[in-house]
Amino acid sequence: MACVPAPLGGPSVGIWGDEVFGLMILAVVSALVLWLSWRIFRGGRALRKRGVRTQAKCVNIAGGPNGNFKLTIEFTADGGQGVRTTVAPFDVPPVRPGGLLGVVYDPLEPVNVSTPDRVGNGRVALSFVVVSATALLLTAGLIALNVLALVLG
Repeated sequence: MACVPAPLGGPSVGIWGDEVFGLMILAVVSALVLWLSWRIFRGGRALRKRGVRTQAKCVNIAGGPNGNFKLTIEFTADGGQGVRTTVAPFDVPPVRPGGLLGVVYDPLEPVNVSTPDRVGNGRVALSFVVVSATALLLTAGLIALNVLALVLG
């Protein structure tokens, strides 16, 4: 949007409109990163707090074009429920089809599965949550100020 000089004393709508649009894009990206990192943090936290270790049987290995592998595994949860899910990514598959793999799963959501070495402490995901939430709040404040400036002239 081209910036048209405003009459003396009037607002320059072109500049404010572009700034608000850019801030809205930043807000959407911040919200998306916040949502994804929060899901990762919560999933890992569930595994750290109440995760159950078991052995899973690898039933399939699928390779991606970038060289990462995704393993389809099956195991029986504590309640006797059969679970079939995937764990990924692996640069080198840790087992072959038919082999056993140690996993940790959430008994309240058995498809939330990871290998024990990947559960981690959650600090990286929590850092993304904090940074993206801060960016979202600051961006929302700047959008509000810009809109207020547009309205008040």
